[in-house]
Amino acid sequence: MSKKIKFSIQGNDLIDIPNAAKKHIPEWYRDAERFVGGNMKIGNGTSNHGLKLCMPFLDAMTSGYTAFLWTDIIVEQTELGPKLQWRLGPDPIEKRPRINKTLPTPAGHDEDHYAWKSLFNIQTPKGYSILISHPHNRFDLPFTTLSGIVDSDMTMARGNLPFFLKSGFEGIIPVGTPIYQVMPFKRENWQSEHDKSITDIAIKNEFDTTRRAFGWYKNFKWNRKSYE
Repeated sequence: MSKKIKFSIQGNDLIDIPNAAKKHIPEWYRDAERFVGGNMKIGNGTSNHGLKLCMPFLDAMTSGYTAFLWTDIIVEQTELGPKLQWRLGPDPIEKRPRINKTLPTPAGHDEDHYAWKSLFNIQTPKGYSILISHPHNRFDLPFTTLSGIVDSDMTMARGNLPFFLKSGFEGIIPVGTPIYQVMPFKRENWQSEHDKSITDIAIKNEFDTTRRAFGWYKNFKWNRKSYE
């Protein structure tokens, strides 16, 4: 039986709540090659496997839920720095002082500190939390959202999510752009240990992987995930 994550909105009911991340696969991924150069080539322990044969990469992008912009944001570069404007409220962004002067600025980004003004309340079942992060593997976006974990079984009130804007970006960040990803997970206690016995298993799995042209992990080990 599927667990339920609940979203509600405070504000304009015409704005869509976050929905399944699998609905927001970018065109650059859809256009990606299964094999680099077009045709499969293998030999001498190498292969030309492309991005579309990497299930972990796709799993990261399509797991959980995505929140997205409800209005175009126009970014203009001025003598005083970036100017961000939009037509439709509620306001999607606020500019604010740095929450911590020692926080490193991501490479290639402005030092100015912004935050997405979330409209959503989130609730997960008892014992479950959420990881909120930049949309996974979406380095094409003109910003980087910071990450945080919330114990959302007490019902997460809406809050602001900090992000940095890429330096020199000018143009429109359009309606529907993913701005953060929500990943529910069960809170459990973990303990790490050094266990040499797993090495033999790993070696066998590596052998089984490389003796097939492609698809061993997807066909024999991968588990389908469901987020609706």
